[in-house]
Amino acid sequence: MRIKKFVGATLQDVTGQMKTELGSDAIILNTRKVHKGGILNFVGKEMFEITAAVDAAGKATTNTYAVIREGSVVNSHARQSESGKGSPSRLTAGENAFEGLANVAQEFEQRNRKGASGSNSQRRVNDMESFQELKGEVEEMKTTLREIAGHLKYSNMPSLPDPLKQAYITLVEQDVDEQIASDLVQSAYLKLGENVLDNEGAVERYLLETLASMFRVVDTESVRPVGKKIVALVGPTGVGKTTTIAKLAAQRKLTDGLSVALISADTYRIGAIEQLQTFAAIADIPMEVVYAPCETADALKKFKDKDVIYIDTVGRSHYRKKEIEEVAGFVNSADPDEVHLVLSASTQTRTLLEMVERFSVLKPNRFVVTKTDEAASFGSLLGLMKQYPVPFSFVTTGQAVPDDIVAARAADLAMMVYRGVIPHA
Repeated sequence: MRIKKFVGATLQDVTGQMKTELGSDAIILNTRKVHKGGILNFVGKEMFEITAAVDAAGKATTNTYAVIREGSVVNSHARQSESGKGSPSRLTAGENAFEGLANVAQEFEQRNRKGASGSNSQRRVNDMESFQELKGEVEEMKTTLREIAGHLKYSNMPSLPDPLKQAYITLVEQDVDEQIASDLVQSAYLKLGENVLDNEGAVERYLLETLASMFRVVDTESVRPVGKKIVALVGPTGVGKTTTIAKLAAQRKLTDGLSVALISADTYRIGAIEQLQTFAAIADIPMEVVYAPCETADALKKFKDKDVIYIDTVGRSHYRKKEIEEVAGFVNSADPDEVHLVLSASTQTRTLLEMVERFSVLKPNRFVVTKTDEAASFGSLLGLMKQYPVPFSFVTTGQAVPDDIVAARAADLAMMVYRGVIPHA
């Protein structure tokens, strides 16, 4: 089997190239859009790429499986990196791997035919031995194909110094959008001198500084507010709003020495009021429950002598527009100084963006990131910041009250995105 990639400005052009070179019997394995040209060939004109295959009938083959087992895939990849040539060596390795699979299947068939001429008992023994042997070979072949797939994943990357190439791969594996990762790497290439590009430490420091500059944060460490401050926490279900309010209220009272009060509008979730009442009793913080927006004003009057009043709202699905508008009624009646939209760090970028869009009716002016201890990566935070430049206020790092919460810092957020390191209180 012969496998080859074709690239052209239009799908029709690429199909024509394929038929000219491989003939009308060629089979299209994959079609996608790629970027060619531009700086470093990373971002340029959008083009079409077709991966096609054709059966090379009658072609004499060697035992390609044995060659692959001896490490030719890795070696060919290394030779390619040294020569700076595109991706032909990877494609040859892939072709050999598929051809090797065909050889394994053919060998299995031949052994079955040979075994048919012997006795039944001997044939069963031979079949079992052949099966076990071929099973091991196929497993090793699967491993080889996975290695090839890993090489091919970044086959369209230009010839970059190893630190830059590794930085791009790290960013993408941390769920940073490929376009954003590409822009960051290009920026490093253009800003750093040639004598620095091979220095892994220098490249990482530049990227961490650049990432930090992309995040907006607010000063949450000012101890004494000017006058009474009303703070509302809003967001989807299950992101930890009530726990976060408990942490904030405890820190402001116990650490900063401020007078604090709580108002709960979360009358829908079973146990929500009891949970906050239990905390309020332990921390000796006064609390009121409101069941309708019209009750909010009276609750605020009771706490007019307090430094900070925290309002806990009910969590709603971002797809429930009417229910979010009901939450807006409570928020608007309180006229808060700060509206913190609480978001889970384990949420994918697309869903995060949808949530912020749907909750925009509540006019959030802060982001709180929760459940960082449950997230595998944090690249979604960068995508969120690029789309909605609302500053981050706090990051929660666990369940413990009041300890597992820290003020958001740009450097910490950069470390989360690039290294997956969670800040600690």
